[in-house]
Amino acid sequence: MKRIIVRMTLPLLIVCLALSSFSASARAASEEKHWDSWIERHAQPLDASNKDFRFLKKVLKGKRIVQLGETTHGAGEMNATKVRMIKYLHEELGYDVLAFESGFPDTNASYLNMDQLTPKSTMKNSIYAVWHTEDVVELFDYMKEQKEKGDPLILTGFDIQSMKNSFNDAATQWVKAVNPEKAELLSQSENDFSTLVTDSNTFDEFSQKKEKLVKNYQELIQFAETHASELRANLPKEPKAYEMFMHSLQLRIDVMETYMLEEMKEKLEDYPKNIEDFSFFMRDRMMAEQFQWVAETLYPKKKIIVWGHNYHLRKQNTKMIKDWVQLNGPNMGDYLPERLKKQTYTIGIYAYSGASLNSSDNKTVMPVTSPPPSGSLEALLKAADHPAVFVDFLHTKNKKGTSWMYTPRTALYWGNMEEQMILKEQYDGVIWLEHITPSVIIK
Repeated sequence: MKRIIVRMTLPLLIVCLALSSFSASARAASEEKHWDSWIERHAQPLDASNKDFRFLKKVLKGKRIVQLGETTHGAGEMNATKVRMIKYLHEELGYDVLAFESGFPDTNASYLNMDQLTPKSTMKNSIYAVWHTEDVVELFDYMKEQKEKGDPLILTGFDIQSMKNSFNDAATQWVKAVNPEKAELLSQSENDFSTLVTDSNTFDEFSQKKEKLVKNYQELIQFAETHASELRANLPKEPKAYEMFMHSLQLRIDVMETYMLEEMKEKLEDYPKNIEDFSFFMRDRMMAEQFQWVAETLYPKKKIIVWGHNYHLRKQNTKMIKDWVQLNGPNMGDYLPERLKKQTYTIGIYAYSGASLNSSDNKTVMPVTSPPPSGSLEALLKAADHPAVFVDFLHTKNKKGTSWMYTPRTALYWGNMEEQMILKEQYDGVIWLEHITPSVIIK
């Protein structure tokens, strides 16, 4: 009897499964048809002129901060698109500050000395080497021109990592005009700061060096407070120059007491129990703190553009279904206070095909996975049938044509590592580029 039931049931089960599979496939095809139709109608084409950004006037209404991400560093078309958008935001919408994912002391010192530097030198002295490219130097040409016109686009940074000597070189000269001995102390402290972790072999050695350096910077801060009027007279004639200088000194102390302390422990394989205490995540927490200071203390009344990686800028990494680290730890977006998040419009940038540079050496070419996974952000926006488009999420409601924004979706980190997210939770809009090529690094 059992055999008869099995013989009768098994074919029926197979038919049911086949019908179910066909039904699911049909539903998916129907959904994608609605998605394609919506994308064709609503994706904003981006061409080679500023006119194509006019839609931003409506999209960014009420937003003081615009964040421009990128899924990969080292892609020429991503840089060029961001440069064009920045020019539009500055000229047409009154965004007057550009905050880079680069060291706060170096970017500000370079901006203060911009009058004495070429655009290329300003670029190399201020931002990380992955952006020392032909397309980005155009932005620094523009900043110099705007400053000379009296309509400056102010450069600043929000990262805590220091990879240059720009602040050392500039600040030493400022202090030297007031007190040569303190200038020597500053220069030596900056040199020792840059090698504190790499040149320490034990935690005791690190601690002793750190304590000495902390005292040095405290002495410099006290000196700067006591001689504030003299320092102000010798700093570049820029608003907030003294505040930038003082904050940079304090930042050195904060970085040593937190980020570098954890870096040293990890170097010695002494790892923290809490994920947030790893230096990788601590960097994002401190970047959020630095940006908050820039937005609320340094430039509280100015409209700000932020340039950084998608990973740092997206709204809330802890809500990712799967991030590239596969830990879903907190990012800069997680740490920003709600009052700033409400003022912010965050744009992610992704590519359908091509290649970019590996930022670890700025030489290795990293190909984009092509074609991208079916149903991914990159695959879906191909329906726009244009080489570059912008899609707004913030002002879009959940319906048949837009449900792809509200359901789990794959998108590619660095163009080749699958991440999963609800797009609406992470971005207010995205820019999609059909093809990218590796940036040309300027020597």
